[in-house]
Amino acid sequence: MQKKPAQKLLETIFKRKSIRKFRSKVVPEEHIQKIVEAGQRAPSACNLQTYSIIWVKDEKIKEKILDVCGASGMKNVPVVFAICADFRRLHKTLDYLNADHCLNQKEGYAIKLMSIIDASLVAENMTVAAECLGYGSVFLGAALANKEVVSILKLPEGVLPLTLLCIGYPDEQPPTRPRLPTSTILHINGYRDPSNEEIKKFLDCMDGALEKEGYYQKYSNQKPGFRYSNHIQRKTAKKTMQKLDVEIKLILEKQAFA
Repeated sequence: MQKKPAQKLLETIFKRKSIRKFRSKVVPEEHIQKIVEAGQRAPSACNLQTYSIIWVKDEKIKEKILDVCGASGMKNVPVVFAICADFRRLHKTLDYLNADHCLNQKEGYAIKLMSIIDASLVAENMTVAAECLGYGSVFLGAALANKEVVSILKLPEGVLPLTLLCIGYPDEQPPTRPRLPTSTILHINGYRDPSNEEIKKFLDCMDGALEKEGYYQKYSNQKPGFRYSNHIQRKTAKKTMQKLDVEIKLILEKQAFA
């Protein structure tokens, strides 16, 4: 019996995992167009559509941007998009209309925050569309408010890089990665803190599955025994994050998001 479209879509979503090894095979432009159009169909706050998608087609620019995002080993990925929050276009439209608006350096924070949400929804729609077409994908979070990405792509004030979305034909078939139990993230009628027992349970789940795959050895050059528990501590360490916070604050100000 043929599967219903809804069932096929749900299967695609549930089987989705990040791919970091791609074949060099070219993705047809009509598929790229469909993926971008799918992104545009994402919900948009007040239908302001405060986002932009930059297709990095030039191989030299692609190589540079992957380097600064710590993904030099993925240079054969055929399609790279920079997904950006963008209130600049709206700013210019309002200026054209001679409107009295809030989109200046120290104003309009609600719109600026909505632009980040808008762009994130676009990115997710594009990922699902790519997966439905048979491609693999990965987000590179190192592009977030990255001053070198801003420079390479010549992003003006009012445009902020959020992530790189890399798409292509998979050259690996890793397992689906674990997630926290639904009971941990689904709250009924109000928020509740997890118990220590729940925390231990979901850490054991994440540690076990990722250690079994050898995930951190494969993708982060970590020694055997490095686990999810170590990973979240390393990623949130004060010394590391304080430096990153300073850099992000500066770029948010430069791009007029703060």
